Amino acid sequence: MSRSTTPRRNRPFWVGALVVSVIVSLIITLLSLFAVWWAPNMGIYHYLEVTSEVNLPMWWNVLLLIVAATLMFLVAANTPSRSARLAWRTMAVIALLMSLDDATMLHEKLGMIVERFAPATGMTFTWVLLGGPIALAVVIVAIMASRKMHKTPRRLLVSGFVVFLGAAVGFEFIADYLIRTEAHWFLYRVTYHLEEGLEMAGAALIAVAPLSNIQRVRLTGQIDSAGGGTAPWAGTPAGR
Repeated sequence: MSRSTTPRRNRPFWVGALVVSVIVSLIITLLSLFAVWWAPNMGIYHYLEVTSEVNLPMWWNVLLLIVAATLMFLVAANTPSRSARLAWRTMAVIALLMSLDDATMLHEKLGMIVERFAPATGMTFTWVLLGGPIALAVVIVAIMASRKMHKTPRRLLVSGFVVFLGAAVGFEFIADYLIRTEAHWFLYRVTYHLEEGLEMAGAALIAVAPLSNIQRVRLTGQIDSAGGGTAPWAGTPAGR
């Protein structure tokens, strides 16, 4: 069957979901920039600005991570392979913990631990000294767990965690350096908007990873390389 005659239902829906999620993330980031530069004295500022607590950007990030965790639990519940099922559940729990951290700013508490044992770091965002190793550990767990998954959700999942955690820790280091060197405020604001924007893009990648697996199973009837059988949502194998 030629590409032009491929049924619309056989096209990867998760690609469209990813594009929409990234576009929404970009719009939210641009709205924050608008609030910073053109509406700093308006009441809507704290609702749009990405570093403010309990606002639109935080809601979107938390929503993506909760959707990701829900879909991962769904995939796990319909995966016959015990190892693959454990992998999906592990990633779901991590996504839930990440949503909790984003909603409650839990990672900021790591700074209190660092300051207790190393009070003279001279850093503004001391939490990254513990957050960095934790982020690296999560990425390693994601890489190991995703070995039990199909290549498409595996690549999306690992990419999502690398982008999300890399931005969260890496750009925080950069922002800390800019503050300590008294760099121009423009550089600092660009840095933290890049950080938050990439975090949202990473969360979008994580969210569509299980969605891509669900659609693949529905179209092909194949669970994954680690398991056999078909899932309850599997349809007629797609033709070529």
